[in-house]
Amino acid sequence: MISEEFEERIIEEIESSGIRSQALKDDLIDHFCCLVEMFMAKGNDFERSLALAYEQTAPNGLDEIQKETIFLLNYSKIMFTKRLIYVSGYLFSILWITGALFKILHLQGAGFLLGVGGIGLALIFFPLLFLSRYKFWLREVLSERLKWIIGSISIMLLVIAISMKMLQLMGAAFMLGASFLVFGLGFLPFLFFKMYHRSLN
Repeated sequence: MISEEFEERIIEEIESSGIRSQALKDDLIDHFCCLVEMFMAKGNDFERSLALAYEQTAPNGLDEIQKETIFLLNYSKIMFTKRLIYVSGYLFSILWITGALFKILHLQGAGFLLGVGGIGLALIFFPLLFLSRYKFWLREVLSERLKWIIGSISIMLLVIAISMKMLQLMGAAFMLGASFLVFGLGFLPFLFFKMYHRSLN
C-alpha cells in the first residue's frame, strides 16, 4: 500500500484536472494508486512512478480519457445522429436535384419534389449538420465561428431562394438577394481576411 501522503497527492492531481464526472475521478484515483504502487514496488520513487502511471494511462492528458468515456457512453446516440444527418442530406439532395430536373423537362411533380427537397435541405439537413459541427467550432476563435455560422445561413437561404425561383413563388428574388448579401458581406470577408492573415504568417 502507498502512504496516505502519496494517496492525497494522487487525489489532488485527479481532482484538479478538468474531469467533471465524479465516478470517473474515483476510478482514475483507484487506477493511479494501483499503478503507482506497482511501479514503486519495482524500485521507482513516487515522482517517477506517478509519471509512468500518467504515461501508461493518459499519455495525452486526462482530458482525453474524459472525451473517450463520453464518446463510449454516447456512442449509439452519436452514430444515430450521424446516420440521420447523412441519410437526410442524401435523400433531400436527391429530391431537390430530381425536382430541378423535372422542372427543366416540364414534368409533373417538379413542384412537390423541389419543395420537399429544398425545405428538407434548408430546415433539416443543414441545421443538423450545423449543430453537429458547432461543438468543434466552439474551440475556434470568434471570427472563425462567425464565418461558419454566416456561411451556413447563406447556404440555407440560397437553397430556399433557388427552390422558390424554380417554383416561381413570390419573394424568390428577395430571398436570392438576401442569400448573396449574407454570403458576400458576411462569409467572404471572414474567409479572405483569414486567407490574407495566413499568407502573412
